[in-house]
This record gives sequence, C-alpha cells and structure tokens, in this order.
Amino acid sequence: MPTDPDTLPTDPLKRLESIMAILRGPDGCPWDREQDHRTLRTYLLEETYEVLDLLDSPGEIDDEEFVEELGDLLLQVVFHAQLASERDAFNLDRIAERISSKLIYRHPHVFASTEVSGTEEVLQNWERLKQAEGKESALDGVPASLPALLRAHRILAKADRSGFRWGSGVEALAKVREEFGELEEAVTATLDGNPSSVRDVASEFGDLVMSLATMLLQFGIDPELAAREATQRFEKRFRCMEKTVGEEGVSLADLDRDDLLKRWEQARQPESDSE
Repeated sequence: MPTDPDTLPTDPLKRLESIMAILRGPDGCPWDREQDHRTLRTYLLEETYEVLDLLDSPGEIDDEEFVEELGDLLLQVVFHAQLASERDAFNLDRIAERISSKLIYRHPHVFASTEVSGTEEVLQNWERLKQAEGKESALDGVPASLPALLRAHRILAKADRSGFRWGSGVEALAKVREEFGELEEAVTATLDGNPSSVRDVASEFGDLVMSLATMLLQFGIDPELAAREATQRFEKRFRCMEKTVGEEGVSLADLDRDDLLKRWEQARQPESDSE
C-alpha cells in the first residue's frame, strides 16, 4: 500500500530520513533496496563533482540550482546513514553528533578560552588537535583517492603547517626553475633517442608539479583550482576556434600551424579586452 506523503514528518531532515527508510523498506524501490555502501561510491563522487561544476561556473551562482545540487549530495549521506542504521551500526543523528563534537573540540578559540592571532594559527591549532586525537602523522587524513594535484596541495599544506617549509616564494621559484631544467634534460635525452629516459620525463614532470604546488602555497593559491580554471579557459578558447572555423566551412585539422596560432590568439582577444 502506498505511503501517504502527508503522514511524513514536517521537519525537513526527519522527512528526508523517513523517505529514505521507506525507499529501503519492503514496499520501497527495488533499485534503492539493492544498494550497499560500496555500490553508492560512484554516485557520491558524481554528486560531489556536480556541486563543484556549479561552483566553477562563471558569473553568479544560481541559488536554486545550488540547493538542488546540495540536496543530491545530502541524499548520499542520508542513504549511507540509512544503510548503517539497518545494520544497527549508526544513524544520521550519530553522524550529526560526531561532527558537532569535533567542531567544538577543534575550535577552542570559539568554544573555549584559547586565543588566536588569525587564520594561520587556527589551522596550526587544528593540526595539533588532530595529532592529540591519535593521528600517527601530520599527513594523516588526506584521502588517497583525491585528484593528484589536490592531494599534493593538501599534503604540502599539512607539512607546511607542521613546520616543514621550503622557504620563501623566491626560494620556491628557484626550485621550480631547477626542476624545469631537470625535466628539460630528460626530454632532450628522450628526443635524442634514449628510450629509458621516458621514465625520467615522467619522474621529472612529477617533481616539477610538486615544486609548482609548493610555490603556489606561498601565495595561498590552490593549484587544483588554478588548473581547473586554466582548463576552463582552454575549453572556452578551443570552442571559440571550432565555432569560427566551422562557420568558414573548414575544420581545425585543415589549418596549418601558423593559422592555428593566429586563431588561438584571436580566441584569446575577447578575454584580453575584458581584463
């Protein structure tokens, strides 16, 4: 027998929690009933990236769309909580209680008498408190599944807050130049016909990326966001080139290198004019 929506709780979170329990119940949805914690991994990742895509979009964020995407992400948390409650492991209330306790504990400058001078000291205290919770390393808590550049940034930032610093921005820039030189040597060796140096190219490229991430850290720049924005700029310019060339009845493959470079500069021009 169908459930009457009017009988559901009026509190929004309790209502959502009840809906999820019904979907997982005997008369619920076959698809929802088939899921477990592991099968939901893809959807958790997908919904997270949809929120990020919205935040990365140019212009003002559409709040109604923002609500929609955050709701889809919240559903994943509620879904996992329901699965856990069916195992008598934990529920949504326990998740909320745990994060509330953690926030209070890790913000003694708000909920206790600790004084801080600013954001940097807040982050340093945060890491010290995590160590006191039994973390074996200052680098603990950075998921291995993060995108490589984002994970590099998180690892480097944690190391920096623990006192492991590469020096000033000038010194970091010098390190970038050094790593670029080593990459250039590896690439040259490869072009000269040394097949074993291909592995060196990959290794030196990784070192260069890490040195760039270290340099950006000195300026408070997230390399993951910088790379995403650069990709968006490339995509915008490339699509502009495709459209312009297509209107002329040709394709990019029909153009020689000089014409391609000319078209690329033309695609960049509107950006330069708006700066």
